[in-house]
Amino acid sequence: MSGRKYVLAKYLLMFFAASFIGWLYEITCIYVLFKTYMDRGVLHLPCCPIYGFGILILYFVFGKIKNPFAIFIGSTVITTAVEYATYMIVLNRFHVTLWTYEGWYLNYKGRISAVSSCIFGLMAVLFLKLAVPLLDRVFASKAGKYVSYGVFILYLFCIFWEMRFIG
Repeated sequence: MSGRKYVLAKYLLMFFAASFIGWLYEITCIYVLFKTYMDRGVLHLPCCPIYGFGILILYFVFGKIKNPFAIFIGSTVITTAVEYATYMIVLNRFHVTLWTYEGWYLNYKGRISAVSSCIFGLMAVLFLKLAVPLLDRVFASKAGKYVSYGVFILYLFCIFWEMRFIG
């Protein structure tokens, strides 16, 4: 069976994996900086969807690029621009500061930081060069169909999990 049949499952798994990795990154940063656990997830799940959307965008932009340095530079620029724009929109629209890089090395008004930008670029390279080829091999294998079913079951579970908290 061809891996092309499982493209939606692959994208959903990429989204969930990147959202979970982003959640781990954020709770680790909070713990290292403030010595406390703070759940940075959305709703009642261990995920930060901005990372999932981000990796899908970066995949469609850089998926065919072979040079890891080009991916790093491009991903760093794109994620920094998106982070800055998101910060400004949330601040101006909702008058809320969801994060700050005050105290971080090479930060700009606490909105963005060269350190976090480089981390995002590195995470993108690792995901696109290690995780995506692994997913391609899995979905192209005989197990692809079963992994695909597992991904859809995972999403159904997440939906039903969240529905428990509604109303």
